[in-house]
Amino acid sequence: MDKPAIEEALLKRTGNLIASRIGFLVLEQDEPLLRKIVAERVRALNLSGAEEYGQWLDSDEDLRHEREELAVLLTTGETYFFRDSGQYALLQDRILPELLERRKALHTLYIWCAACSSGEEAYSLAILLDELMADQSQWNIQVLGTDINHQAIEKARQGIYTEWSFRNMSAERRQRYFHRRKNTWVLDEAIRDRVRFRLGDLVADEFPTASDLHDQDLILCRNTFIYMARPVVSRIADKFTETLAEGGILITGHGELYAHHLGKLRSRVFPEAIVYQKVSEPFFLPAAVPTVVPTAAPPTEIPPALLDSHAAVDQPAAAEIHDTTAVPEMQRAWRYANQGQPDRAANICGDMVAAHPLVAEPHYLLALLAQERGDFAEAKDLLKKVIYLDPSLIAAYLDLGDLYAREGYPARAGKMRATARDLLKTLPGDEQVKLYGASTVNTVMQYVEHLLSAHV
Repeated sequence: MDKPAIEEALLKRTGNLIASRIGFLVLEQDEPLLRKIVAERVRALNLSGAEEYGQWLDSDEDLRHEREELAVLLTTGETYFFRDSGQYALLQDRILPELLERRKALHTLYIWCAACSSGEEAYSLAILLDELMADQSQWNIQVLGTDINHQAIEKARQGIYTEWSFRNMSAERRQRYFHRRKNTWVLDEAIRDRVRFRLGDLVADEFPTASDLHDQDLILCRNTFIYMARPVVSRIADKFTETLAEGGILITGHGELYAHHLGKLRSRVFPEAIVYQKVSEPFFLPAAVPTVVPTAAPPTEIPPALLDSHAAVDQPAAAEIHDTTAVPEMQRAWRYANQGQPDRAANICGDMVAAHPLVAEPHYLLALLAQERGDFAEAKDLLKKVIYLDPSLIAAYLDLGDLYAREGYPARAGKMRATARDLLKTLPGDEQVKLYGASTVNTVMQYVEHLLSAHV
């Protein structure tokens, strides 16, 4: 039997209030979870029902505690040491050395890990700094971790972790910075003392502050915005911008600032990730030049015979490529991927490929997941399929070029990157590049030109 319409309407209103007043986005497919959470909160608050709970959310009450409770129920809190090896490689090889060089005259470095959960991310940065700097005694380095969950903060302060937190950390690093205590690993006191933790509510708190949240050189807020409503993301991103020092860098989860106004942030594109750097003035790009949407053919080095099940399929039409019925499921897949749940993301993509075999995006996410687990051969095959299905998808050419460069085939890498450049030239400079977050054509073009010039 169908549920009463009033119940459906009330649930939707409650979800909207959670998004607007609490800040957490409740997607349509999360309805079963929302029903369970509302019932639980009604019991915990001793309310008469969902309607009274909605009225309470819409009142002038301080919702800080409720935001913490819902954060626990609506988010995974998933984290582990050196999660997202690509971003940490970028931090180790480029971002942190750049910031240390810039700050060497003052000998100061301020880093904030926002929504740090149980502390693995903040401690990973402290370990990187220990490896990069032979002597920190002359420096004032502050690493701060904040989270709305007081239990997570308490765990972070203890610095004691189980095997689950080390699934992306080398055994050598673990032996160097931790010692075993029964079934747990205890972080070295010297590293633990370099990181401070405290409670923090990104939605309600005002920052920058005169005390410890100002002039930050680096802010990490990864895999948090995926849970938040768009207006809330924009407000927090603006507060982060004001909290950064000039030239400071914000790193988010992949694609989390897609289609958001960047203000004083300028996106920088690296093979491993897109990061955002604060500039003194808002970054305005040249006016768009009217152009025709690209209809490039697949590169000649990708014959249909290499495309497995698509070998005998005619080139798909644009309308088939952009099948909007798949969009909600794709959002869920990206969300799981950013939460560190690759199996769930891959399962959704597999279902989408079965239902919509000519849609390129699920193949593309599967390629990224293959790269993440080190299966570069599968990643290459999937990216070739993506290019066959959607010859205008610039991200696929660049990713395939990176894989060729990794394998020692500079000519093939250059061909992929040159194709990406040709496609970029047909687009307005201020247009955002699909699957590259908030990065514009002009920004990505600078990155591609750098790659091509570096390998002439």
